[in-house]
Amino acid sequence: MEITSPGGDLEKVKYAILYGADAVYCGYQEFGLRATAGNLDKNELLEAISFAHAQEAKLYLTLNAYLKNRDYPLLAAFVDWLADTAIDAVIVADPGVFDLVQSRTSIPIHISTQSNITSMAAARFWYERGAKRIIPARELSFQEILEIKAALPSLELECFIHGAMCVAYSGRCLLSAYLNDRSANSGACTQACRWDWALTQKERPDQYFPISEDQYGSYILSSKDLCLLEKMPQLTQAQIHAGKIEGRMKSIYYVAQTSRLYKAASQAAADDTALWELLHKEIYKVSHRPYWQGFYAFAETPAGIVAQDSAPAYYSESQFCGKVIAHEKDRLIFDALTKVSVGDELELIFPDITQDLSLKVDRIYDLDDNSVSDTKPNFRYFIPAAEIDTEGVLIRKCVSS
Repeated sequence: MEITSPGGDLEKVKYAILYGADAVYCGYQEFGLRATAGNLDKNELLEAISFAHAQEAKLYLTLNAYLKNRDYPLLAAFVDWLADTAIDAVIVADPGVFDLVQSRTSIPIHISTQSNITSMAAARFWYERGAKRIIPARELSFQEILEIKAALPSLELECFIHGAMCVAYSGRCLLSAYLNDRSANSGACTQACRWDWALTQKERPDQYFPISEDQYGSYILSSKDLCLLEKMPQLTQAQIHAGKIEGRMKSIYYVAQTSRLYKAASQAAADDTALWELLHKEIYKVSHRPYWQGFYAFAETPAGIVAQDSAPAYYSESQFCGKVIAHEKDRLIFDALTKVSVGDELELIFPDITQDLSLKVDRIYDLDDNSVSDTKPNFRYFIPAAEIDTEGVLIRKCVSS
């Protein structure tokens, strides 16, 4: 199975690929559904394509916003430019965008989950018009996905396997547009569903009645996060072409960690108990809301409700601390992204999960070789350490969940 990972910016594209992604989906500065994801400009897009291909990976571009009349002249000019690149596919939702791309290029087209493909008939509609791949609605059960595959064996299916879900049907929501004049369908969602909501009663307009509340608030519209890690053998056996990880707005650590875990899971033997135990433990070391298995309704795990119980918006059993830059003269050079202190137990994580290392911080030095007790975010430091291969290595420390 192809592991398709998010690339919110050029750095995330590279980390996803270094950590095992077979393909990465990313956005241009226009026409996508993540307007604030740090999307790529043309030069960065060309660099991302070259980097992916050098690593024998693929790069897909999201053109999945629903566009208006005023958007099409700019889109046409961009698509003409894109036609001369080596992009592996574009992901679209709007039939008008599909028609424009198809009429002006030979770029393979994938149909976004935003198109709400919920049946064999809808899948066949896109297949007969030339779509290479569909990303079905996330509301389908596993059995319904298998029925589409059986009916259209030449059509590639890419199914979500991890990440944030949406209380609206396949993400087609008007809450943000109504409350904040920022449309989710144009890439500007303000995630109003994640707010702390309560009920009011007509005769008591100033009184608020929580549905279910603890010290964190009420989350009656906030969905749980999808996690199908333990179902990867079943998905692989069913020959689903690609598993998609959500998260273009998330950190490079999230992208790296989920990419390597799902890549390992896609290749792991079902009876490799030690590896599966490690993978299960590691999936809780990335920031997430409560996990569930979505609408897949596997026989032993029927679909649950989408709304999470009252809980922190996110939690994790680790904290992302920084990026390793190099190893010189018995010292590890890293960019700190949060506080690291003398005495901390750190973990160095690698693309191959079996190579992860623990490191006790005995001393920290700044760039002027001054000894310090703590790091400050966004500064570079040195730590004494044995030599390692530093490409793509990230630093974290474990915290209580």
